[in-house]
Amino acid sequence: MSVVSNAQIEVAHISVKNFKATGFAGFLNFSVPISKANYITAEGALQYFKDKEDDEVALIPALLGFRYTLNQTGTGLYVEPNIGYTFGETTIGIYENNTPVADYSTNGWAHEKVAGPAAGIGFGYLFEPAGRVQFNVGLRYEHTFGNAVTNLFALRISHAFTFGRREE
Repeated sequence: MSVVSNAQIEVAHISVKNFKATGFAGFLNFSVPISKANYITAEGALQYFKDKEDDEVALIPALLGFRYTLNQTGTGLYVEPNIGYTFGETTIGIYENNTPVADYSTNGWAHEKVAGPAAGIGFGYLFEPAGRVQFNVGLRYEHTFGNAVTNLFALRISHAFTFGRREE
């Protein structure tokens, strides 16, 4: 059995209420083959965004998924649904009637809460491996069901690292 780890970078666009920003993110995606063409996946990421008003959003999603290659060869086009939890913080203020809401626990202003259960789907292309090197290009959508709902769209490029030997 083998485990494949993808060291990845993505360009992502996020929207949270009136906050919209584009940024870079990095993450690790681990996949374990359950057949020649299908994989169970686990993923962790660090995503950071800052908008023109200097509001910031930082997210750490932890996701489990299933990668299904459409041609059943383990390479080519794939679809990858996933679920999990996104941890996050933001400096986006909460307002009621255009007045900032106080947070008495911190003696400051209240901020939007972006942590919560997450679900998403990815589509991509796994290139044929060249020795132990394999590239992956994909598009991904993720929705976090937090107090302040987040929507994230990303373009990913990754390089796979294989650990162990895959049984044919």
